[in-house]
Amino acid sequence: MLPTRIKLFVFIPALVYGPLSFDMAKEFLMIKNEYGRRVKLYRPKHPLQIRIVSFLGSYAIWAAMHLLFLTCRIRVFGAEILEDSKRAHSGRMLGASWHRGLLFTVFYFRNLGAALMTSRSKDGELLTAMLKRFGYTPPRGSSGKDKGGKQALEEFVGLIQAGKPAGIATDGPNGPPYISKFGVIAAAARTGIPIIPFSWSAQPCFRINSWDRTMIPKPFSRIVMIFDCHALEVPADPSQEQMEGLRRELDDRINYLTYQADHYCGREDQFPDPRNIPVPSPIPPPEHPAKKSRRTG
Repeated sequence: MLPTRIKLFVFIPALVYGPLSFDMAKEFLMIKNEYGRRVKLYRPKHPLQIRIVSFLGSYAIWAAMHLLFLTCRIRVFGAEILEDSKRAHSGRMLGASWHRGLLFTVFYFRNLGAALMTSRSKDGELLTAMLKRFGYTPPRGSSGKDKGGKQALEEFVGLIQAGKPAGIATDGPNGPPYISKFGVIAAAARTGIPIIPFSWSAQPCFRINSWDRTMIPKPFSRIVMIFDCHALEVPADPSQEQMEGLRRELDDRINYLTYQADHYCGREDQFPDPRNIPVPSPIPPPEHPAKKSRRTG
């Protein structure tokens, strides 16, 4: 019989899904003992433990993600805008999408040496190690106060100015979902690089019981990724009113693409190109399944 409390080392949830925090990993694993109670995961606290787990976990994540996406059927539309941006801006580009799609986004843009913003939390140690394994240069930061957000933005901007492509999950790291932060607008204003909105969806997929309802494609699923055909231009010194208008426009553009991606599977015969799928007005927010309540007892 299993004991009521089992301590699991963090590389187990990391193997399943690296970009998740420990709390989200618990939701995904749904591990229970013989009494039907969820098992609590062990979070290593010693710096050496964290380094060892991050090192081993990053290799496991790299292998698991490659195996997963090897089974999937992937279609990408509009990716030529990435090359247009690189040609126009000396190899630089700035992508923006929702946090729910972080998994495939990390895989798709691997090995480009890109800058990708991550959290400064302890969970971020594992994420940072994983991103480095995929060829990223992750500045550490968060949008919250006293979490290094300003410092990370400075580093992020510096990496772009040094010639690196970059990307941000614009509603991360903690939401609210589908509402962009101002960081991506500020980065575009300071670097002169326009923002390229994009989104992807998968059928069938898992939805994690997290704030962003993270998407994990199931093996052999169909994945569609769509890039906006026009980048979002940001002036060099926008006013606060302009910043808010640009933020809202970015939200609408990503939601537009997300709607088309979410409604593409099963309609390929009717719409060979998902960018031709009509989107209602006003643009609806992405589907956001209700969070499952925790069982007690």
